[in-house]
Amino acid sequence: MFEPRCIAPENRLNTRQRVVVLIMNLLLLGELTWAMYYCQLDPENLTAVFLRTFVPMAAGTLVAARYLVRKLQNAPARQPGVEA
Repeated sequence: MFEPRCIAPENRLNTRQRVVVLIMNLLLLGELTWAMYYCQLDPENLTAVFLRTFVPMAAGTLVAARYLVRKLQNAPARQPGVEA
């Protein structure tokens, strides 16, 4: 039940997908840093300002990264003799 799952080599991320994931991670770290800096300017409303700034940015980044990773997937291998 708690064993690591084995992913077939053809289902792993390709190089372009890995670059998208790396950029997404860097963007999320930058967004978190900026949101914390921006929120500390108004300490009385820190939580509300943080939720209004970071959550939409992070959600947009995650949605865009997921879209790009799926778009950059390798096309499934066609089998010879099988018409699509």
